[in-house]
Amino acid sequence: MGADNVDIFKHIVFRLPSLPVQIAALVGLSPLYATLAYLALNEFAPVELEPWLIPVGALVIFMGPFVIAAELFYHALPDYPRHWSYFLALTTQLFLFIYALILSGADTGLNAWRIVWLALITVSLTNVMVLTVSVGPERLRRIVLLSLVQPLLLIGTFQFFIGRNVGVSEASLLVNFGVLLVVVAVLVGFLKLFDYLIGSNANVSAFRLTSGLLKGERSALDLGYPARPDVQTLTIDNGQTLTLAAPWIHPGPLGGFGGGELSSDVIDDLNDDGTGFFLHVPCTHKEDLADPADVTKVIDAVGDPETVSTASRLHSAEYDDLEFYGRTIDGKKIVFFEAEGIDDYHPGVFMRDVSKDDVLLVDMHNHHIHAELDREIQYGTEEAARLKRCFDDFLERLEGAETYPYSAGFAVDCGDHPLLALVEEVDGERTLVFGVDTNGITDDLRAQRERFKEEFDEVILFSTDTHASVHDLANMDGFDIETVTDTVQRATDRVTDAEIGLTNDQTDQLHLLKLDYSGLVFSVNILIRLVIISLAAFYAFLVLWVL
Repeated sequence: MGADNVDIFKHIVFRLPSLPVQIAALVGLSPLYATLAYLALNEFAPVELEPWLIPVGALVIFMGPFVIAAELFYHALPDYPRHWSYFLALTTQLFLFIYALILSGADTGLNAWRIVWLALITVSLTNVMVLTVSVGPERLRRIVLLSLVQPLLLIGTFQFFIGRNVGVSEASLLVNFGVLLVVVAVLVGFLKLFDYLIGSNANVSAFRLTSGLLKGERSALDLGYPARPDVQTLTIDNGQTLTLAAPWIHPGPLGGFGGGELSSDVIDDLNDDGTGFFLHVPCTHKEDLADPADVTKVIDAVGDPETVSTASRLHSAEYDDLEFYGRTIDGKKIVFFEAEGIDDYHPGVFMRDVSKDDVLLVDMHNHHIHAELDREIQYGTEEAARLKRCFDDFLERLEGAETYPYSAGFAVDCGDHPLLALVEEVDGERTLVFGVDTNGITDDLRAQRERFKEEFDEVILFSTDTHASVHDLANMDGFDIETVTDTVQRATDRVTDAEIGLTNDQTDQLHLLKLDYSGLVFSVNILIRLVIISLAAFYAFLVLWVL
């Protein structure tokens, strides 16, 4: 993914504290903020405040408006989780405290008044921006109204305790509140302009995309081109049947959008009434599904191949940064490969003149799970030609390989991160193939692979390149190794005479992103970069204008 910069989304994923912890923090920080603000104002400002203002300030300034706003956000925006709402309240509470410290340094009443209103504007803009990105632009009017709740409560409190005693008129409040409304309107205009520009580049709302990723929604992208991609099926039967589906579709883009949950959906379906797993073939995000519902068409294309009881030993070859592992069955070839530092491959790099009826090629995709890969091999390049020469040479090595009776045992664990273990025995050679439904491999899995090499002649470790969860992409550091060892042991215990077969079919018509994926990536990059830069410049101008 690194080549397309979509993995920027991994860095906006966060894990929030539980709701009770956030509520306790909001309540506990209120008197702390009030006390520190009181000390700062008494020390640096030309005023002398009474100590009784600390509990009053804690209640009516630093706690009340934020608790009320948090509950309003949650109840008035059904799609907005309560713990997100309180996290936003904690953030704006911190902003208000920072401005209270800045207020203590004001040298004139006019500057103090400006700082007060800049604080209220900051709270409003933060609410509008965060709620729009989190919920989506569909409820923008409601978001604007809700974002004004805290400023209204705060200015009402100010007027009740201070303003009317120092001669602040209601007319002055209205004028300044009008300025706040204008600033919010300018921000809304910015947001709509950004969404329009992004939507003109790719027919999708970038804010809706972001909110969907954060909320884990499933959604179709109104993009893509009609296609009928191949779905290869490798079947192993030892009295029970293992079905390995290898669709020529890339899992992605992210989360529930398009085919981001492709691998997990296929694995879930194959294990409803049987045993199965997902194999990742060499392709790119341009082969992403546009509609998650089309996963059913992929599953419907999973075949039932004819099987044979013999297979060749596992052959391997290394070409600089490229390694191949493969065996033949009934004249057909099953090949796994890994390449150092390469993320994805145009489908034609390896398979442009190779029949998918006769050759299954699996990209092991076993780089480190947090590696920022930035190489995508495009068709027609010199690098693609080099890889193709290596692949063709390996296929020639497999030609005419002698076959022997085939035995196999397998097991699949369908936990949080599904796991496949396949143990194969051919002519005294024991091979372990184990894969996980992740995007890359953790350090502990790599270490376990080395330990397995003491038990097996060859060990093939692969991941499905899943994009089902940006949370997992961002935060996964370890794997349940006990589950791995138990699953491999179950597969080993089940080794018996088996048959193996390969077939290929095509899906009914569906939509793949193809060239629209580039527009989608441009949209993501615009959202992440242009919005941040523009809003920072807008806020800097706002500070200079107000002060």
